[in-house]
Amino acid sequence: MQVSYKHSVKIFCVLVVVCGLAQFFYPEEKKVAAESLVKETELAVKEDSTVVENEVFFDTTACSKKDVELFLSTFIKEFNTNKASKINRFVDKNDGLAIFAKDGVYPILSFSTVIDDWIEWFDFKISDAIFFEKFPEYIGDTEFAKTGFFYRDYKNKFSLDDFQDDYSNRSDEDKKPYRILEKTCNYRADAMSKDGSRVLTLYFRIYKDKKQLVAISQDTVDDVMFTEPEKEFIKIDTKTEVEAFLAENKRFCDIENKGYIDFDKKELTYCDFGDKPFSFTSYKIDSATALSKKIKIREIEFYDARKKENFTLRLSNKGTFTSYQMGARPIYVYSSCN
Repeated sequence: MQVSYKHSVKIFCVLVVVCGLAQFFYPEEKKVAAESLVKETELAVKEDSTVVENEVFFDTTACSKKDVELFLSTFIKEFNTNKASKINRFVDKNDGLAIFAKDGVYPILSFSTVIDDWIEWFDFKISDAIFFEKFPEYIGDTEFAKTGFFYRDYKNKFSLDDFQDDYSNRSDEDKKPYRILEKTCNYRADAMSKDGSRVLTLYFRIYKDKKQLVAISQDTVDDVMFTEPEKEFIKIDTKTEVEAFLAENKRFCDIENKGYIDFDKKELTYCDFGDKPFSFTSYKIDSATALSKKIKIREIEFYDARKKENFTLRLSNKGTFTSYQMGARPIYVYSSCN
């Protein structure tokens, strides 16, 4: 059945009126529907961004051993310049770098895209002799069983939680943006400094299209406070041996801090005592402790019976007395100065 033009116009007008009335009387339903659509869209975007955050957007094709060692050789060369700008070249500007070091006795975990603020902690040279094997044993007095740059596979082993940052105490939320470093790390390397006093630990991601440093840390060897390779060892295995050494060496000096221990005068100087020496009436030789296969120490407690005070130093089998590290105080190292 055909509808005339006149009737078509009437029908159209009625529809316009009906739609207008619906818009006028039911605006909230449309608003709620629109808001619901926006929320659903935002949720979808948020869920999608979570997936993106954990995604690896580069080719993870493995490199040959030759290519890995070529990259490591380049890194060692640049590291040994001890210039932040040279090391920064190996850091991804989006994913960043994890840096772990100790400020005195305080362990700190930091994150950055540059190493500039921490470069002084890495101001030393390392060997360019590369070995694909475990890090060698530390013997002591700056000596290792073998020297070089030692690397190994480390895929799915690296974790930011392994750093004991008791002082900086980074939360899971702090670490979250840098978890990509854990996921992509596939090599670890350890190298001793050329003077044998420190160990550098490096974490890399080395793939065909992505060769970068993801984390760096360094620490001193356990006996670093007492290492003196040029000095002869003394015997301190028994208290009798310690007494014999002290009988022959009555005075010890720290030239840098202008400190001394004088066993004839029974007095010693240290910053806490100001200009007046600490006078002791006796001393006690405690048991020996091995810090490495080569270095041993004994605590020597100096007593002032009159004031009921005591002060403790450590005597090493290198023949030096060393104070404990306490806050900002300098470390005193007293050597024989008869």
